This record gives sequence, structure tokens and C-alpha cells, in this order.
Amino acid sequence: MSRKKPSGAPNKVPRRALLPLAILLAAALLAGVTLWLILRPAPLELPYLTARRVVVMDVDSGRILADVDGDTPHSPASLTKMMTVFLVLDDIESGKLSWEDTCTVTPAEAFTLGSKYGMRPGQVFTVRELVAGAIMVSGCDCIQCLVKLCAPSEADFVARMNEKAAQLGMEGSHFVNPTGIDASGHYMTARDVARLARALVREHPEILDFTSVPSLELGGHTFQNIHRLVGRDPRVKGLKTGTTTIGGFSVCTYAEGDRGRYLVVLMDSNSDATRFSETVAILDLLLGEG
Repeated sequence: MSRKKPSGAPNKVPRRALLPLAILLAAALLAGVTLWLILRPAPLELPYLTARRVVVMDVDSGRILADVDGDTPHSPASLTKMMTVFLVLDDIESGKLSWEDTCTVTPAEAFTLGSKYGMRPGQVFTVRELVAGAIMVSGCDCIQCLVKLCAPSEADFVARMNEKAAQLGMEGSHFVNPTGIDASGHYMTARDVARLARALVREHPEILDFTSVPSLELGGHTFQNIHRLVGRDPRVKGLKTGTTTIGGFSVCTYAEGDRGRYLVVLMDSNSDATRFSETVAILDLLLGEG
């Protein structure tokens, strides 16, 4: 005795009817994979470099094109300041801080350790001027003023830096100060430097208003960009250098051209001149000779 089909039961689709659809989907998937293989950037074959840690990143895709010891923690020196300024720009975006807010310099900021813009106690600087001094000149005095405006204490600000690092997936980094002075427990990997710089230029493209020019005149102050390729190589939009006894000579460079946008991170090169010449050599491979 045959069973009756229950009322409301769905009709079964014959397997043969599904075959053309499966073939179509498989063909589309194969075409997509093939296109991706054709269009994706080829892994970069680096020339000889003195830098002990190197990462090259495609800004748009986030893909790592070259990696030399990129996951080994190292003293980042003033590359740290990219994170400090990132948090300042976050506060400006949220309305907690304004570009025209001011800081009156005290001896604590004027005589802080590290490289300085050259503030004097009693001078007044706007946030815009302080960001220029921090990211262009690498002034630790400017950094300390920004920290004072953004947090009740340096320790509170550093806690925010580590929270932000966790949000960005910077698993190989840890901060203990906002300036990058060599210190136990203060480190970044080259891969994390690239990850931080990519997030910075994507979330706060206004940073390029500072990093991409050789100098700025703001409020009667002159800010000279210490990234030596800015103004000399049209592909380079600058970003940040870092130099300390332990960290050596490091640089993170953002560059763009017809072939794309890239970040080149070199940590612990053997000289100031070398970190820039090696950056140019890599950019020539990526973007063609400048």
C-alpha cells in the first residue's frame, strides 16, 4: 500500500535539476580564483638590506608583500609616536579635543627626555601645532603636551595605547611610554608598525597634511619634516622615523603611485642614510623608479 504525501510537504527537487546550477557555481568560483591569482601583487624579492626587520604592505588590501623577521619584537623608538598621535586624532574626531585647544608649556614638557621641538616654559601651543611638532619633528616635548591634554596622567594614556594596540590586532607590541624612549617592556614588531600605520592613514587621512610636506608654518612656528624623502621623492608622503641607541635607525614610509599605495617598514638599519636609500630601493620595485 503506497503512502500518501503529507499535506504541505515540500516537493523534492530532482538531483539532475541541481547539476547545471552546481556546475555554474563551480565555474564562477574557479573564474574568481583565477582572476585573483592574476591580479594579486606578486611577492616582492627584496634587494640586500642592512635593516634587520622589514615589512612591506599593500595599503589597500593589507597584504604583506615582503617580510624579514617581521614578527620579532624590537625597540620602536619614535615610531611609537604614531600611536600617540592616533589617539589624539581619535579624541579630535570624537569631540573630546579640538585642533585649537591649547597647552601652556611647563618645565616638565620643555625638559623631557628625548628629541625635542624646542619649547620654552610659558609658551602656548595649539593642538594643531603640537601634532605637527610630534609627527614631523618628532618632538617628545610636543608629545608630552598632547598627553597632558588627553589623559589625567601618562600612565592612563599609555593604558589607552595598549588598548588601541589590542583593537588593531597588534599582538607583538607593548607600550610603556608615549614617546618611544628605550625602556624595558616597550616594543613593537615591524608587522605591527605597518598595521598601525595602515590604520592611521585609512582612519585619519588628515595625518598626511602633516607628513607629506617638507615644512609647515603654524602660529609663527616652523615645523621641519625630518623624514628625508619628503619633498625629494614625489612618491613619498612621509610618516615617521625612529632612532635610539637600542632601536637603531628605523623608518616607516607611506608612498603611492599609479601601481598602488604601500607602506615600507625598516627597523634597525645601520645608519640614517641607509634607512632612506634602502626605502627608495624598495619603492623602485613597487612603483617604478621615482
